[in-house]
Amino acid sequence: MIKVAYNNLKRYKDIIQILIKYGFSFLVEKLKIDGIANKIPLTPSKDIQYMSTGERIRRALEELGPTFIKLGQILSTRNDILEPSIVEELSKLQNNVKPFEFEEAKKIFKEEIGLEFDEVFKEFNEVPVAAASIGQVYEAKLKNGKSVIVKIQRPNIESTIKSDLEILYRFAKIIDEYYKDTVLDFSEVVEDFAVSILRELDYNFEARNCEKFREMFIKDKSVYIPNVYWDFTSKRVLTLEKIEGISITDIDEMKKRSWNPKNIAHIGAMAFMKQVFFHGFFHADPHPGNIFATGSNEIAFIDFGIVGLIDDVTLDFITEMFFSGINKDVDKIINSLIELDAIDKNTNFRKLREEIAFFIHYYYDMPIKRINISEVLNEFMRFSRKNKVKLPSQFAPLAKAIVTIEGCGKMLDPDFSLSVITKDFIKEFYLNKFKPDNLILKSKSYLNQFITDSKVIPRQIKLLLRNLQKNEIKFTIDEIRFTNLEKEINNMTNKLAISLIVSSTIVGSSLIITTNIGPSVKGYALLGIVGFIIASIMGMYLIISILISNKNKKQ
Repeated sequence: MIKVAYNNLKRYKDIIQILIKYGFSFLVEKLKIDGIANKIPLTPSKDIQYMSTGERIRRALEELGPTFIKLGQILSTRNDILEPSIVEELSKLQNNVKPFEFEEAKKIFKEEIGLEFDEVFKEFNEVPVAAASIGQVYEAKLKNGKSVIVKIQRPNIESTIKSDLEILYRFAKIIDEYYKDTVLDFSEVVEDFAVSILRELDYNFEARNCEKFREMFIKDKSVYIPNVYWDFTSKRVLTLEKIEGISITDIDEMKKRSWNPKNIAHIGAMAFMKQVFFHGFFHADPHPGNIFATGSNEIAFIDFGIVGLIDDVTLDFITEMFFSGINKDVDKIINSLIELDAIDKNTNFRKLREEIAFFIHYYYDMPIKRINISEVLNEFMRFSRKNKVKLPSQFAPLAKAIVTIEGCGKMLDPDFSLSVITKDFIKEFYLNKFKPDNLILKSKSYLNQFITDSKVIPRQIKLLLRNLQKNEIKFTIDEIRFTNLEKEINNMTNKLAISLIVSSTIVGSSLIITTNIGPSVKGYALLGIVGFIIASIMGMYLIISILISNKNKKQ
């Protein structure tokens, strides 16, 4: 029986009632919360019973409020772990939040900044232009006449979210226990979500993201990032330069101004590729509301609360997968997944190989301009879910952002092809990677790593020897690598057998020649000569096979 803190008791009761209402009584039964769960009937109404699982989850999350809605929106990107029908329903989640009073906004601004509105703003529109789950957005003008956007956090939202997160952690453990045989690790999802939403609660984090994007594109005349007004920014207040542009959905207005929508689409795609491949830091929510056209050859991004990070290992994995697909190299794709520790120990390797081969075959001969990246990603996610392939956590926000960017591009230009732009950009990425300056930087990084390792490795060897002396060494064998290990052993055994046969043939032939047994040719025993010829052929075969094997390993 779970004992619940008094301050969370009412929230638990609300959540449990909603869960039971939508047919998730198994969670309530598992919780066994003292004084609550035993007093509520566990049968949902008939109309709810006829709803699909996805619709019941979506409706429950909407009623549970901002924290759960945001969690659902994040899960809507995870079609690598959830069924398409559930993902489709979760993608419909919207923040239908009532705005809070203007007097509350003024009070929070005063608490955070230490100044009254009249001391900072020349004009301030009391009606918010947007009311989201965490905060509200207002338009205003500073005393110097600069137009700004002011984001003010909702009252008490931090305590509400922290309380909900505590409850979500408990639910996550129950769901993981209930669905033991799935790839989904709900506790890990909640952990990632908690980190993300707690960052969103600190507007300083969003302000720093904005500054970083501004630095990234400071020399790029095609992308504009708004300025942060740090004097009027804090944990619960964010003041940014207002972008004077038009929505990228307003194609008619672009045409009136003689701006080319195709050009705008290309600029947006290239800007996103630079974020991912050059900086490993990207806007993870690039929907039309967060991108403006500010000129015929310029766009602007806003709202940097949700960003994605791609480390070098994941970036190498993505490019490796891309080129391995082009080269139809199934083994290289599987090895990449193994290196990334993405393959579950229960994965059927034969089936995995067949699925990858079919996947490549389906898209290989298709003209690249006809390939729909969104379709490919969704198919890849389905493949991952089916074969229990666990992708890096950074992959989900990246996939969602790519799908969104492609949707924006096709809206601006029906002939838009993100796949063509991606292929061309990756070539440029590799050319940039091998420029002398970048090679020098990379060499410095490797040198620093080598120096660090040279300090650490001796200590690790001492520890290993000490444990070996105490007989405390344990070996864990990874079943996933058995297939490759078996091949290596077979190859080594075959080569060793051939080596022994060649050696024995040479020795035997030498003995025959020296003893002159049997018929001879020009004074040499014929049988010995034949033995030398056979040994030479087998020796050449062995040398060639070793050279080919070494070359394949390097590739």
